[in-house]
Amino acid sequence: MDEAIHGIFPIVYTPFDASGAIDEEDVRRLVNYLIAAGTHGLAAVGGASECHKLSVAERQWLAEVVVSEARGRVPVIVGTSTANTADAVELTRHAERIGAVGVFATPPIYGPVTSESLRYHYGALARATGLPILVQDALLSVAPAQVARLADEFWPLAHVKEEAPDSGHRISELKSLLGERVRIMSGGSFLLDDLARGAVGAIPGSVGVADLSRAYDAYRAGDPGAARAAYDHFLPLSHWRRQFPLLGAKEVLRRVGVFKAAYLREPAGQRLDEHDHRELSALMERMEPPF
Repeated sequence: MDEAIHGIFPIVYTPFDASGAIDEEDVRRLVNYLIAAGTHGLAAVGGASECHKLSVAERQWLAEVVVSEARGRVPVIVGTSTANTADAVELTRHAERIGAVGVFATPPIYGPVTSESLRYHYGALARATGLPILVQDALLSVAPAQVARLADEFWPLAHVKEEAPDSGHRISELKSLLGERVRIMSGGSFLLDDLARGAVGAIPGSVGVADLSRAYDAYRAGDPGAARAAYDHFLPLSHWRRQFPLLGAKEVLRRVGVFKAAYLREPAGQRLDEHDHRELSALMERMEPPF
């Protein structure tokens, strides 16, 4: 199944209504929007899906909706990051039952990040499933040397979702330590450099997917000019979103008719003001589709 995990696998954002309820219609519309944009797969229930604001039952339901709407057109991986190992094991087993081709997970968000705690947590996940498990380097960092030790003991853990600010250097270090055994998906912000260093794809957000998918395809086809052109089209929107990565992306999806509204589940923490909206309007007008 690890061979299925390559290319662009965007995180499927979670649309909410004003009351904080998940909008299933918008989830399904987003899945189809991403597939139409040329994505190679989907990543359900990740951190950018606001997974830590969802109950275990909501997370399982959301994963089921994404898999069912994908209808086998593209493979789906599922995020199983939680605050504790028991819930992560339950979510990982559920992901395998519903047809996911892999899972991705950070260490538990509370507690120590030691060699012993990482071995306990990821070892429990590896024993719970036969799926590839992408060790996610985000929020809580998992050093390349720690990944290498885990991969030596547990085959499913020779997979990485690398999102550190210095992702390129960490990709190079992982390749140096593990060679062809490791399969790395980056965050997509530095896609072409990440691919050149040995990444097999990226797990970005739900915007810019058409550009990143075209850039990936062109890179693999040996057309660096086309890859660079597609990637460069993605950059202005990527730069603007750095201020509010999730909220800004949801507003873009609202403007193109995928989401009815751009709500984060409370506590939201951020709001777009009139200056933000004006700047986004100017950017989208100059940039032109796809977004």
